[in-house]
Formats: sequence, structure tokens, C-alpha cells
Amino acid sequence: MIHFEKIGDSSASLGKEKDFLYTRKGATFRASAAPEQAEVYTVGLEFKDTEPNFAYVQVNGRAAAAVAGYTCCNTGKTRTGAFVYSPAPGERLDGEITLTVFGMPDIQSVWMRAGRDETLISAAKASRVKPGEVRSPLTLKKPLQLILSIGADAAENTPEHLEAALENMREQLPYAKSMGFGGFESYVKWNFIEYNQGVYDWSFYDALIALAAEFGMKWFPLIIGGSAYALPEWFREEVPGFQGFVCLEHGEENNVPTVFNEHQTPYIIDYLHAFGKHYEGSPNVYGVRLGPTGNYGESQYPATGNWGYKGRREHMHIGWWAGDADAHRKFSAWLQNKYQTVEALSAAWREEIRAFSDIKTYLPYQTSVLRKRKDFVDWYMEEMTDWCNRWAVWTRDELRSHDIYQSSGGWGFCEAGTDFTDQTAGMVPVNGGIRATNEDESYELNFAITRMLSSAARFYGVPFGSEPAGYGTARSVVNRLFNIIVNNGQHLFYYGGNFHCCDESELFWGRHAQLLDERAEPIIDVAVLYPDTMTKIADSSIRWLDGSAFFSQVFPLRRKLDYDFCSERMIEDGALEKNAYKALVFLGRSHDGDYVEESVLNKIDGYVRGGGTVIYPLLRSNARMGPQTVEGDQTVFTRWMAGDTGAGRVIFINTMREPLDQFIDDAADALAALPGFSPLTKDMLLSKKPRGVYMSALTTGKLALYNDLMTQAQIELPGGEIVTMKPVSIQIIER
Repeated sequence: MIHFEKIGDSSASLGKEKDFLYTRKGATFRASAAPEQAEVYTVGLEFKDTEPNFAYVQVNGRAAAAVAGYTCCNTGKTRTGAFVYSPAPGERLDGEITLTVFGMPDIQSVWMRAGRDETLISAAKASRVKPGEVRSPLTLKKPLQLILSIGADAAENTPEHLEAALENMREQLPYAKSMGFGGFESYVKWNFIEYNQGVYDWSFYDALIALAAEFGMKWFPLIIGGSAYALPEWFREEVPGFQGFVCLEHGEENNVPTVFNEHQTPYIIDYLHAFGKHYEGSPNVYGVRLGPTGNYGESQYPATGNWGYKGRREHMHIGWWAGDADAHRKFSAWLQNKYQTVEALSAAWREEIRAFSDIKTYLPYQTSVLRKRKDFVDWYMEEMTDWCNRWAVWTRDELRSHDIYQSSGGWGFCEAGTDFTDQTAGMVPVNGGIRATNEDESYELNFAITRMLSSAARFYGVPFGSEPAGYGTARSVVNRLFNIIVNNGQHLFYYGGNFHCCDESELFWGRHAQLLDERAEPIIDVAVLYPDTMTKIADSSIRWLDGSAFFSQVFPLRRKLDYDFCSERMIEDGALEKNAYKALVFLGRSHDGDYVEESVLNKIDGYVRGGGTVIYPLLRSNARMGPQTVEGDQTVFTRWMAGDTGAGRVIFINTMREPLDQFIDDAADALAALPGFSPLTKDMLLSKKPRGVYMSALTTGKLALYNDLMTQAQIELPGGEIVTMKPVSIQIIER
């Protein structure tokens, strides 16, 4: 056995404020002697457990495997950690050995031994934090579901894989609780519980739940049935009639079952009913998140990722997944229901249609007829909404007293099939919630891609929750807290890696998590028209996330104030009047103008005539100006231009195409001059603050401020009050 001496800190970024969140700062140790050569080595550490943290160890720059004692839970006890290092092929540990430890406080000694030291590993397991030795630091008056992933998933349902999952949980459950989390998530895979048709074995998940209950933590699973990796072998290979999605671009099929036929329906219903019957009323279960289809188990068509059947690679990409015979049949039936006669369809599509049965699905971007393109996308997205809504109903049939959340991801691109408004409204009949599964490191991007969900959730009275798309440092830990606070969210999920990847994550979480008690409905005086029709007929609107014409305007307007997205369906359902928006802003930058369905455009016109205000940009270029119907009718716009606006007004702002935020500056000035706004909305519009600081007004009469910058920021509020904010921080202030 050899012992190490500490020689310093490993991070070269210490003191560099621009990247302090992105490089871990480990403690570095060195030994001048080497142990005898072996296939594996055991690294032991003794440390004082004085803060929540999650440790990693590197030997000569390569990772060692964490075995036991690698999580810290702020117990104040002296504990032991054990890691196992396997050298790379041809690597010899001789000469000086450098060992770096990340995320472990107050290390008192470090040593290494050749071979796997079971005595040390047993000692590390014995020093793990036990139930009753760790307490949650949060005492929220407004409880919500705080969920963390804790390594509870497995590749197979075997005793060995179950024991590995339980080992992870024994280590990570107290860590999660020490930060205030009350629940954990794991995937419920169809092939884990019904590997023989009609025979359900819940022992794997029951064991996870029982262990978590010892720590006073509850389960919130993702139940997956339609993804390829979760399919039971008997269903995929023995039940005749399986049909996977077929992509229209390449004609290739994958193993995600199509939603365009009912082949899987009776089996999925049985599976969901069995789940509900087994877990209904369990005090250790928060609820369930639905995984109806897609690559990972979300409410969308196949997109990125490649989790295939039995681990095989699949044909997967963002695209149009309607190439199978059942898709052709369902699309034809949808068109017949909409148009009734082939003559009506022929007129709409500007081509001769002989029979509805002749129609096949097509790539929408290959037609220049906007109505034809939109018809396909409308149908495609409605099919996904219908499938997800039915999943929610089937789950609620038996799971009657627990929460049910739909999973809505992506950023609004139509190929995913995820209509954020429709999927949110679809949870009303089952008294369910909506979980945005798409948050990112950037707050502006988080706002842009979750605001349609949170706006719809408020309007339809649906609980709102959120989940990161994956990677995130302390910056996203905090800005996601801000997002849930100012949306009065009821469910918040993090991946464990959002804390493990960054030294400051636990620290920043500890500073701000108690602010969850400040959650409240936002005061929203301004709505932005969500470009539902534009997304379906023009890829430039949202399809390209980093080049979205819509998001390029969403970002700078969010720097001015908080606002809702108002979708075309919400407008049809009366949102402009029911939410009493003082202004509706168009953010369109399409070269061909703004397309809006006629009925919606008429509703907007009615809102104006009833006293509402619309703000619209007139691009001074060769771009076509003004909103129009899909068929090109600009009657409403023509009336507005002539000053025919009834009791309301339309403010036209002359602007150039560049710079992108020129219109936003002028629109914000116009908004600030409007009467009837809440004083807190005026505070947002009139405050002086650096780019990267965001404000929201709450119905509690407070202002919520978030500094997304990695530097200190100063905000001057109307009246001269100065607020100084630390880097990456939230403040809630009285006004």
C-alpha cells in the first residue's frame, strides 16, 4: 500500500470568472513510490463529510470507478471512500503517480493498494449514510415534487442488475435527500415487467421503491411502452402484425411501433392498467410520467438518439415518419373528414384529385401549395396528440389518485409531432400535468422553448413541471429554478449529472432552493403570437433552433419583460379575452409575411375592435408585409393599415431587417407608453439593467430577478433603487 501527499489544486481556471462554472477544481495528490503491478488497484480515502457533494477520482488523468463512499451528505462524520482503478492496456503504474479527487470535502488521507481490496470496500459501505442520519435542508411552505435521477436504472431485469441499481441508490439516496430532493426517477420498461405475455413481475421496481422509502423518498417513474428498447420480445417477434415507423425520406423502418394503426393498443392498455392496479394508492409513489412513443419515451415521433430494440442501431433522425401503409390510410381518412368531397380538396390543393383513396403521405416541403403542406402537418401532429391523449386516459383508468404528467420535448419543430398547446390541453380531462423535457444551459433558450407549455398550462389550468434536455452546470441549475418560480411550477426534475459536473452546483442550489417558496403566478400583460401556422409552412420559423426567425426575436424581447406565448388554439379558445392581455405582439420576420389561419386572424381582429392593442413590425425591405391567411387573404391587415380598428389600435413599427433587435427596442418603447399595465410590468420595461439580467412580476406583488451572467450585475429600478446581484443568482424583491 502506498500513501499520497496533497500538492495543490488541479484547476487552471481558478480565478477566471468567465469559466468558473465549467471546469471542476479537484485536489491533487502525488505518490513517489508505486504499488506492485496488478490488473486493478483500490484507492481509499478518508474524509470529513461536511457538505453535499459527489466525488470523482482520476489516476494519472484517467477515471477510477466509484464503488462506495463517493457521495457526501453533510453529516459531519468521518467516512471512508473506495474507488477501483483499471489501467489502460499497456499502462504501468511506476514512478510518480498523480491522483486527483473532485467533489470530496476535507480529505484527510489517500492511499492505494494493488488488487481489489474487499476489506476497504466493506468499510466504505459500512460508513455510508444510513436512513435517519441525513435530513432535508428544505422546509418549504409550498411543497412541490423535487425529483433527482440516482442511478436506479438497469440494462436488464436480472438479480445482478437489480443489486447494482440498489447499490447506486444506497449511495445516492442520502446525497439526494441532503440537498432537499424528495423523490427519484427511474424508467419503467415494458420488457422488465411483462417479459412473458400476461404475466407481470413488479419485483424490480418494488425493490427500488422499498429502499427509497427507508430514506423517506418517493418514486416518480417514466413508464415506457412505445420505444424500441422497451419492447418485450414476445410482442415484437411473436405477435403477428408489428409495424414500425417508416420514414418518408428514405423508406426505412425502425422498431418504434407506428401510431397509425391499433396493433399495439390492446397490449399497451393491459400494461398501463396493470401498472395502475399495482401502484394505485401507494404512499411511496408520487405519480408517473408518460412515455408513449419516440426514441427515449416521450410524446413525439422518432428524432435524435439511437436506443434500439435489443441494443441494435435503428434508423433514427429528425424527419417525417409517415411512410407506412396505415399512415397513408389514416391521412386519406382525415382529409375526407375535413373536405367531404374530392372537389373541395382539389380546389384547396390546386390539383385534380380523383379519389381520397388515391392519396398517399408526402414530404410537406416538396409542395409549393401552402394549404397542402399545412394539411399534412396538421394531420401528422394531431395523430401524435391523439395517441398521447389516449395513453393518459388509459393510465388514469386505474391510477386514479396519483399525478400523471405528459412528456413534451423538442423545441416546437413539427417533425417531432409535439403540439405544445394541444398536448397541454389534452391533460385536462385526466386532471394531469405537463412536463417540459427540453431545458438547456441558457435561460433565454429555456424561456423560448418552454414558454408555450407554461403559457398553455396556466390558461388551461394544468400543473407545470420541467426537466433538462441533458447537460447543465450550476448556471442551468439556477436558471431552471428561476423558470419554475416565475411559472408557479409544481414539479421540478434534475439529472444527477447536473450537480456532479460542476463544483458550484450544490452550492448554488443551496443558496437558492428555499426561494421555491416564492413561487407564484406571473403578472402577464403582454402576449406574443406563437407562430403555429408559420412553423408548419416555413422551416425558417422554428425548425432550425440556432437560426430560428421567431426565437431571434423572442430572446431580445425577454430581456425587456416577461410575457406569454399565445398559440392559435389558445386564441380560438378565448385566451386574448380571458387572460385580458393589454397587448399582442407579432414577432414575424418571414420574407413572405405572416401566415395565420383565417378564423384566428378574425379573432385577433375582434380583440382589437374590442379595445385591445396589436404591435406589428413593417420590415422595410422587399419582404411581404402584414398578416395573411394561408390562402393569401390580407383583408384584416388592409383594414388595420387604413386605421379601421374599432375601439382598439394597431401600432405599426417601421423597422429594418437588421439589426435583429431594432424592432424589439421600438416595440418595448411602445409598450412602455401604453396605459393600463401593472406597475410591475412598467418596472420591467423601464429598469436599467445589463443584458443577461431578467425580470418577472409576480402576483404576490414582488419582482423576481435573475442574473444569468458570470459577473456581478447592477439593476437600477424606476425611482432610483439599485439592486446588486451576485453572479448567477436570483433575488426576489418587494416593490
